[in-house]
Amino acid sequence: MRFTGPAWGRLAVIALIIGLSVLFFATGAAYTDLLYLALILAAFWYRERAVYAGVLVAALAVALEYPPGPGTLVRAVFFIAVAYLLGYLFDAAGGRPEARHLRIGEPGPVVCDPDTRRLIARLSSRNPETRYQAAGCLGDARETAAVGPLADLLDDPESGVRWKAAEALGKLGSPAVGPLTESLKNENVDVRWMAAVALGDIADPAAIPALVAALNDEDTYVRSRVALALAAIGKPAEAALIAGLLTGNERIRWGSALALGRIGGAEAVEALIGALHDPDEDVRRRAASALADAGEAAVPALVAALKADDQETRQGVTAALGQIGKPAVSALAMALCTGDDPHVRAGVALALGRIGDPAAVDALIEALGDGDEDVRLAAREALGGIRRHNLGEGAPEQHD
Repeated sequence: MRFTGPAWGRLAVIALIIGLSVLFFATGAAYTDLLYLALILAAFWYRERAVYAGVLVAALAVALEYPPGPGTLVRAVFFIAVAYLLGYLFDAAGGRPEARHLRIGEPGPVVCDPDTRRLIARLSSRNPETRYQAAGCLGDARETAAVGPLADLLDDPESGVRWKAAEALGKLGSPAVGPLTESLKNENVDVRWMAAVALGDIADPAAIPALVAALNDEDTYVRSRVALALAAIGKPAEAALIAGLLTGNERIRWGSALALGRIGGAEAVEALIGALHDPDEDVRRRAASALADAGEAAVPALVAALKADDQETRQGVTAALGQIGKPAVSALAMALCTGDDPHVRAGVALALGRIGDPAAVDALIEALGDGDEDVRLAAREALGGIRRHNLGEGAPEQHD
């Protein structure tokens, strides 16, 4: 017999067993064994809620032997105790780590209850697997009535349940923005970064002010998730991020640079180039990496920025071009051959050396005859870098 029938079927089986117990009692036969069978089934199906079946059975026992004697009363109490104990044991057995499917994407068949109220009630279950599955079902069903209970689950003691609640909230869209932005202030670092991830999934511009404020979070991982959430929102967040890059503290500038690199576009690239001479070293490094994240579209602005007077900016631009890699080679080779500014030509040569693509060799060989000594030295160094790269002797950094 498989215990997978609908709820009404389970109740019918329990009612049938209790009915047979009453019939046996009427014929003078023993009936208590059948009542225990009903309690076992109730505990298996309903876990700790089986205590209600225990109360029902106890009342039936008293009614069948009314007026009850001391033995009947003891038996009635025993029915309740057995129902509670069995329900507790079944619940505990279902919560063992080896029985859980708490990791995102872990296989495990889940049949979702269509009743929203029951699913929300299961978010309070003592069994973490039950909470996990209920959260997933509510998210898949896009049940906005579950926003509040799911937000409360972000504080769950089980990390897998917390993550599933955050994932579900991300599927619920704009109605979840309010509770999630409040969760960005939670004392628990896990709650804060999970809320940020969910807000990134939603990508609602209404979350921008709270996310920008959260760029000042004391935890680096939270700041990075917040920045990625702002990047997911995209263009609507750009103005606030540029302002943060210009006027915020070190944490906000760092996070703003990360987000702007993912957003890309002319204004974001221009702001990031300006951040290459930020007073904070971590911000400068992040700005260079963010420019690399902007990709091939940032190459023309980066090549133009090689004209900058300060060496810090030129070094940051060169590093960014080197990280962009092969998509930047053709533009860099042209700038090396046609550029008027020797600073630009030297920076381009160094960037080509960092990329290590043999396609740049002809342009670099031509640059060995450049009229500027710094350009010639940079070209020679770049050719040596390409040679080492292709011989596997310490490849330069590159992002193809």
